[in-house]
Amino acid sequence: MSHANNIHLDLIIKCCLPTELEAQAIVIPTSSQGYMSQGTGALIKSLVGDEIEKEILEIAPLAIGSAAVTSVGNLEMFRKAIHVPNRLMDASPARIEHIRQSVRAGLVAAKMQGFESIVIPGPGPCANHISKKEIARAIIDEIRNFRESPPETVYLVDTNEIIVRNLEGFAFPQK
Repeated sequence: MSHANNIHLDLIIKCCLPTELEAQAIVIPTSSQGYMSQGTGALIKSLVGDEIEKEILEIAPLAIGSAAVTSVGNLEMFRKAIHVPNRLMDASPARIEHIRQSVRAGLVAAKMQGFESIVIPGPGPCANHISKKEIARAIIDEIRNFRESPPETVYLVDTNEIIVRNLEGFAFPQK
């Protein structure tokens, strides 16, 4: 994928669970409160228990547009978790600008931590009210326009085939 700074980026888009891949870090969309109750957060919590959520709750609240890095418990496919809020309250719906800010925050945290590979999942059930096309465009735009050098490999994943097809369409429009 072409990047704003003409830096090579391996962008790999898959229709799968984020835990089916290996990377140095996984981005976990959350609320500003830090609870891991939806989407990827709930999946990770179901695999490792409360350990990671306890870590993030000690740091929370998180501002929209910020990120916090924690351990990943006993998950062997990742070294760290990057928590990025995409909604204010746990039960609140996400807003498209918050999804954009969460993607950007994940990229900034990955850059600051020196991660060469990250998994960015879709925003989760809190974004069901937003068109899949709009979500995909926002995610790809943020990666494409990231001013720093991004991780060498970015995996974009979702279990929703419509989001995945839209991600592919915006990332690789000539295909």
